Parts: sequence; C-alpha cells; structure tokens
Amino acid sequence: MREGPRNALVWALLVLVPAVWIGLGLLPSGGAEDPDQPQRPPLGGVTQLQGRMAAVLPGQVLASKDPLGTRPMARLAAAILLARAGESQRAEAQVDAAAEPSEQAPEPELVEAVRAVVRAWPPRSASGQVALPGDALSEAQWNILDERMGWFAQLVRCELTVADPALQKSFADSQGWLLIGVFAVGGWLLAIGLGGLVLLVVLACLAATGRIRSGLEPMPPMHTLLGETFIAWMLLFLGIRLVAGSALAGDSGAGTLWLSLAINFATLGALAWAVLRGASWKSLREATGLRMPGGPWRLAWLSACSYACALPCMGLGLVLSLLLSAILGDRPLQDVSHPVQDMLPGAGFEARLGLFALAVLAAPVVEEIAFRGLLYGHVRQVTPRWPRWLSIGAAMLFSGTIFAAIHPQGILLVPALAGISIGFCITREWSGSVVPGMVAHGFHNGLLLTMNLLMQG
Repeated sequence: MREGPRNALVWALLVLVPAVWIGLGLLPSGGAEDPDQPQRPPLGGVTQLQGRMAAVLPGQVLASKDPLGTRPMARLAAAILLARAGESQRAEAQVDAAAEPSEQAPEPELVEAVRAVVRAWPPRSASGQVALPGDALSEAQWNILDERMGWFAQLVRCELTVADPALQKSFADSQGWLLIGVFAVGGWLLAIGLGGLVLLVVLACLAATGRIRSGLEPMPPMHTLLGETFIAWMLLFLGIRLVAGSALAGDSGAGTLWLSLAINFATLGALAWAVLRGASWKSLREATGLRMPGGPWRLAWLSACSYACALPCMGLGLVLSLLLSAILGDRPLQDVSHPVQDMLPGAGFEARLGLFALAVLAAPVVEEIAFRGLLYGHVRQVTPRWPRWLSIGAAMLFSGTIFAAIHPQGILLVPALAGISIGFCITREWSGSVVPGMVAHGFHNGLLLTMNLLMQG
C-alpha cells in the first residue's frame, strides 16, 4: 500500500479501535444472572471514603444536593450522614430515591433498615449526646446494616448506642487519624503541585530559548509503523480480554487479578508486529523510548520531574472535570471511581497484593510503552514538518485523550487523566525515554492505592 493511503488507514483505525474499546467497556459484563438471587449492589470503597471525610469535614459536602453521588447505595449512605446532621427530611428523600426501581437498587430490607435509622435518630441534646432507643431497629435490621453498610453501620452503632465504649473510642481515634491523613496528603499534593507548576514554567522558558532540546529524533522508517503497532496492541488486548472474559467476570479474587496481570504483560507481544514489518529491535526500542535515560541519579531526577509536572496538569484537568460535571448536570463527580478503589476494602492480603502489582507494575510499564512510547511517538514521527510546539501539543493531546478515554472512570475524568498523561509526556519528550514516566506512573498509582487503603480503614 502506498504511503498516503496507509497513513489515512492508520489514522482511521487510531480513532475506530479506541471507540470499539470504549463501546465494549460500556457493555454489561458477561455471565448469566440468577433470577432467584436477590440483587445486592456493593457499597463502594470510594463512597465509604467520602463518607468518612464528610463526617470529619461536613461543610460544603453535606450542603450539596447529592452529598455522596446518585448511586442508590451512595444515597443510603448519605441518608445516614444527613440524619446525623439533623436534616431528617433530606435524609428521607435520599432513602426514597435509593428505593426507586433500577438495576442498582438495593434490597428492600436494607432500604427499610436505613429508613428506620433515619426516623429513629433523635435531635442532639444540649450536651451534644444522642442515644438510639434499644428497640428502634430489629436484630435483623442491625444485621443487614452491619453486613451491607460497612463504615456507616459502625457510625450508627458508635454514635447512637452506648453498648461498647471501647468500640466508640477506636472509632473516634480512626476518624482523628483520617483528619490528620487528609491534611498530610493535601499538603503533600499542594507542595509538589506548586513545585511542578514552577518547573513547567522553567521548562517552557528553557525550551523557548533553546537551552533544552527534544530527546526525540525523526526516524522516517518508523513514521506509520509505531501507529500500526499501537493498533496491534489494542486489538491484541481486546482479543485476549474477550477470550478470557468469562474467567475475568467470574469474581474479583486474587486469581483473577493475577490473570489480569499476565494479560497486561502478554499484550506487549504486539511489539512483534513492528519487527515482522521489517523494523530492527534496536530501532523499535529507540523509537518507543525503551531505553534508560542515563544513570540512576538522572533517572531519579527525571522521574521526580515527571511526577511533579503531572500534578498541576492533573489539577487543571480536575477543574475541567468539575465544569464538565456542572454542564452535564445529572452526572456528579462523586459517582466516578475506578473498580480497583471499590475492590480494596473487602480484598484479602493476596488480592491486595495483586491490586498493587497491577497498579504499580503492570499498568505503568504497559501503558507507558503503548501510549507514551507508541502512540505519542507515532504522532511526533508523522508531524516532523509541523512547528515543533504544534507537533508536541498535538501528540500530547491526542495520546492523552485516548489514554483517558479507555479508562473505566468515564467521561467526567477524561480531562484529569489526560492531564496526568501530559505530565508524563513532558519527560518522554525531554529525555526520549519512557522509563521516567513508568517510575512516576507507578509511584502515583501506588500512592493513591495506599491513601485509599489507609483512609478507608
């Protein structure tokens, strides 16, 4: 095929294949449902984290229309928080909304148990103490709350009963540590983010004056080959996932997580496409940035810069995500979460180890090679005659948007995830290597998982 038509075909597939990926992600997971089994939607880990933070820092959180989002289980959790704050009417409204028929509607017994809590919660006395009458909830209602509402059931027991002072003290201590953690994490992100913002300005000035140069060199034989290899990677990923779909949809145990880990690394077999098409392994590694950017200290420095640059870009993306949420109206940002975050609270040691291996090892290695190596490299290689700033900007925006769109969080977090991608692209362009991005990506994922694990208690 001639160069022009092949370029057009590659670009068409670069749009079509991700669209198919996103479309398949919107389909319900495989597996027949048992009509005799009652539907039991889980209470997400993110909802529990948001609830714990709202309990120690209520402020604007409870003032919003849907404090914890619009998912039915999140509405039940919000009803408990609102009842605790003395807003019984809003709490009842949240319970009524949760009980409306939908695919995610919780079982009626749970709805009635939460409704009983809302109706029994008395106003606070002058001393600030409350006490739930002993017969306000039946034993069955207490049991279903304990089983299904996680931290929120502990909140009800600890604040409205006096049966276990030790549990109340432990609960209060955990909330105190959460408050300390929130300020520590917020301070860390703010400090690094401000440092990253200064770094971005400095790098822009140095680039404009020619003090630093791009680490990417034009490689004409690789112009379309990187794009073709990226498409091969996506198709291989989709094919393996579809073949292994029944095993992956079965459960979220440790075995499934380790299978996902193996699948992620197996997709790197798509790099063989470039070799089969005539590229040498050396030229492929050079074009995709699969090389060390120098010694250990330079790698550490570039990785730190990559992480620092990603934070302000992510912050700007979060602002855009909030604006997008406001524009869409009925899609609050509280509803957005990654499946890994919801799996953490109930995961055992092996499952948590698998989650960390996926997030800290597999995802950074595979995604940096695919998106910052192949896709970013493709756009930069096919636009050598453009002004450099335009070529770099187009490569960052295109690869970042595709990277964000295929993630399971949905459209609301596309700007934030694209911002993170842009931060990693900066050191890809600067050093010519994807390794600093891998390190920064792994550190970022590991930090987020650790924060979620500690804050969810």
